[in-house]
Amino acid sequence: PPLPRGRPLQIVKIDIESNSVILGEEEIQELERALKRSGHDKVAVVGVMGAFRTGKSFLLDLMLRYMKEKGQGADAKVDGAEADGEECPVPDWVVERGVPAWAVKCGDSLVEGRAGLDTEAKELNGFQWRPGMEKCTEGVWIWSEVFTAKEGDEEVAVLLMDTQGAWDARMTKEQSATVFGLTTLLASRLVYNVSKQIQQDKIDNLLYFTEFAQAALRSKNGFASLENQQVRPFQTLEFLVRDWPHYPESVTIDSGRTMMNDHLGQYIDKKVSEDTQSIDTLQQMFSKLDIWCLPHPSLVIERESWNGDLQVIEPQFWKFIDKYLDKIFSPSELQAKTTMGTPLTVDTFANVLREFVFAFKNASPKAQSFAEAMETSNSLLARDSALKFLKNSMKEQVGETQALAPAEFEKLALVVAEKAEAEFRTKAIYGNEDNIQRVALELKGDVKTEIERLREENQRKLEASLNGLSDVSLAAVAGFGFDKVSDFTCDWWSPFCRDISGDLAFGYTGVLLYVAFSVFSINSKRGQLDATVAAIELGKAMTKKASKLLSGAKTDLGKKDEGKP
Repeated sequence: PPLPRGRPLQIVKIDIESNSVILGEEEIQELERALKRSGHDKVAVVGVMGAFRTGKSFLLDLMLRYMKEKGQGADAKVDGAEADGEECPVPDWVVERGVPAWAVKCGDSLVEGRAGLDTEAKELNGFQWRPGMEKCTEGVWIWSEVFTAKEGDEEVAVLLMDTQGAWDARMTKEQSATVFGLTTLLASRLVYNVSKQIQQDKIDNLLYFTEFAQAALRSKNGFASLENQQVRPFQTLEFLVRDWPHYPESVTIDSGRTMMNDHLGQYIDKKVSEDTQSIDTLQQMFSKLDIWCLPHPSLVIERESWNGDLQVIEPQFWKFIDKYLDKIFSPSELQAKTTMGTPLTVDTFANVLREFVFAFKNASPKAQSFAEAMETSNSLLARDSALKFLKNSMKEQVGETQALAPAEFEKLALVVAEKAEAEFRTKAIYGNEDNIQRVALELKGDVKTEIERLREENQRKLEASLNGLSDVSLAAVAGFGFDKVSDFTCDWWSPFCRDISGDLAFGYTGVLLYVAFSVFSINSKRGQLDATVAAIELGKAMTKKASKLLSGAKTDLGKKDEGKP
């Protein structure tokens, strides 16, 4: 059956009045199912956050159009014409204004998430936004459709995330830090949406959470010196400057990129910036700091009456938004989400998300709860990584259908189990030793259970080693029986019978020799017991098949008898 259209899922709600964080459990479960349908292992999360009314949801709707056109959707079979491959008309002005094809693939009006007007009565198909000053997004939202893109040479699942406008008049500083903290913890690329230019107050907003997170991490064993750590707690922080007013009319992407880097350098280059402490904090917490500046799309879109018509957007905006999306979704820039260097997977996504939300349950960051959430999530991911290593290693060594002698299996299982535990120790790099040892003991139990499952599977393969010969063996037995019957009935007087008997004898003798050779091989490699078990299982398979054939023949005869007058 066709899957439902993609829609924004509110996975987290900030209840301002009760000062609490509410988890959208049903939405998380829906997202988890979509991730598992994708068939990928790793997850990349592109999150956009920033101050109230800076155009985050509008930007994300453009990202949706881009990914639907250029990123392969995992949920390909959905309701709607565009999913069925229907060609959509491209207006003439698209070429004249240099608009990228993805932007107008299925419509030249951005109404996917437009709240108000005539879209109020129907389901929105994008992140909710509206022109003017009224606020739309409340909480943290993730688009339900999972896209596919490449991180290097590996395909990963891609999620798009929208957040409530932090640091607005309604939210306290702690609540804003909660939004930023959750977004930072979940995103592999955090796009910090700012208006017109980077300002110190915008950096100060970031520092409120990052300095608290820094202190929480330093309070734990193994992270006493963040300055010397090669693995940063968070990944890419990108300042996306909206309505950048400084591009000349004839600006190129290359010259514009130089202007962007110069602007960022005013804040992160120690030779230029006076606030070196802020720089140190951000660089210790994020593995990469980046910037992109977008020119103003059009004053028309700020009007309450704007209906989403993309024709009013300036060509310069299209040029820069197209290159920006090419950049962040390129194989060289896209990153799977990691926690302390360990990748987040489709299997661990929901549990890690729950841990993070629990750390902020009172809509106020606390060092202890944050540190515990980081510790737990790191251990969860390390355990998941170790188990995947175990399964993949055994699969590579044994194969899908091949079976090993019991002694060989036990030897291999011991080596792989030790390597899986070593994999855990290399990934579980954050937290106190007692908690890491507790999870390590849980991992030992998981490894033991998985080894036992693989042992039983290997035993079934051993028992079925000769089952592939059941059909030809049964035919050989039938041929042998026919040959012996013909010895007493027609071989003594019919040359034809003697010829048939000779051919049958040649056939069943060849089969017998091959079966004997196979049993001998099993006996040589695995021992007499395994060879005996395999021979018995072959006999059972032949008996079962013969019984089935006889039952079918009786049924056919019964039907013929019923049809007689």
